Amino acid sequence: MTDAYCECHLHHWMRYFVNDAFYKPGGPVFLMIEGSETASRNWILMNTTWVTYAERLGALCLLLEHRFYGLSQPTGDLSTGSLRYLSSRQAVADIVNFRTEIAKTIGLTKNKWVVFGGSYGGSLAVWSRIKHPDLFAAAVGSSAPMLAKANFYEYFEGVQRSLGTHNSECLKAVKEAFDQVVEMLKRKYYSKLKSDFMLCKTFKFNSVMDTTYLLDRLIMLVGFTVQYNMNRKNEKGHQILIRIEDFCDSMTNSSLGSPYYRFIRIIQSVVKEEYSCCLAANYDDKLKTFSDTSIYYHNPRKGRQWFYQCCTEFGFFKTTDSKDQPFNGLPLSYYVQQCSDFFGPKFNLDSLNMGVMSTNLYYRGFNVKGSKIIFSSGSFDPWHILGITKDISKDLPAIFIKGEGHCSDLSERRDTDSAELIQAREKIFHILQKWLK
Repeated sequence: MTDAYCECHLHHWMRYFVNDAFYKPGGPVFLMIEGSETASRNWILMNTTWVTYAERLGALCLLLEHRFYGLSQPTGDLSTGSLRYLSSRQAVADIVNFRTEIAKTIGLTKNKWVVFGGSYGGSLAVWSRIKHPDLFAAAVGSSAPMLAKANFYEYFEGVQRSLGTHNSECLKAVKEAFDQVVEMLKRKYYSKLKSDFMLCKTFKFNSVMDTTYLLDRLIMLVGFTVQYNMNRKNEKGHQILIRIEDFCDSMTNSSLGSPYYRFIRIIQSVVKEEYSCCLAANYDDKLKTFSDTSIYYHNPRKGRQWFYQCCTEFGFFKTTDSKDQPFNGLPLSYYVQQCSDFFGPKFNLDSLNMGVMSTNLYYRGFNVKGSKIIFSSGSFDPWHILGITKDISKDLPAIFIKGEGHCSDLSERRDTDSAELIQAREKIFHILQKWLK
């Protein structure tokens, strides 16, 4: 191998990236599985945890893009007919095919392969090792859901627990702010809500999908704050995520007015930073975007593809059905309606339940059998509820990181990283080092 870095294709459509800057002949091969995102060269070049492990172990780094995401487009469109070929099982088959062909082509058949991934990519990494232990020596699944669940009502229970653990007054204020939003929707105070939350369009009168979509947008803003618990800026340098601490500082600051007005202040600053001018909360616009079957190679989208996988395999629909959480207004029917609207009437509650059941039968959910798989997750991330948070055996260890969010152990190292996070990353490294001896 000559280039330290390359972006390549297998079978014309399967995109992957290579970084051999640290590779020592005979060393391990690290394969990172991108899940439901466009694969980015930064992920293989930056100071990310798995690349630092590669540097310390003389490993070759490969990053594989998932079919139908980013530029890895096998059919040329995203029609419902084409999306028949989009599933986690197809993805695992792609991973196996890629691993086998690349090993032969580059001469890596004798090397030990370790498969990594975060979130859904982490699930794929774990499943690849479970289903093909002959091809992968070990796996690391960060914040990887193992159980598919149509009605993922526990997500907001997790949000409540994390907010409550951090600051019970903050949780109280969030509940109060949302109760007021729901009350205003009931009373049809649409123009006030439009100006308060800087909405791009006025509500359609009496449109249940419009009002529910607004609640969805606002609730998930709190959900993402808790899930990631990190300050994150986009490529323009605009703040798009804040830490729970900063969110709660604003939500408990009585000088900003009532909890409703404190929440408006947070939303407005996010809208200005992330969305430039206004918050899109019009269901017809979402329907138009998610029904668009074109592929935009210059700016690939992922919404339609991931929603399809949720409707057909995973569910993961975050409802407000539980009493132990601060929100309301997001029933399972809201998500099932979108499955039908985006993909056709055959995609309904029955097909969703069948798909979820089939996924859990095939991968066995929490009943993980196998060895040499590391499960890592953050205590603040509500997704840990569907993952493995306790050791199953010596060879199936879980690393549960206090106060951390989604995939934090995989992300770029920062000076502000907590002692718990630094310790967790070292623990993962030492386990891998031992397994690769």
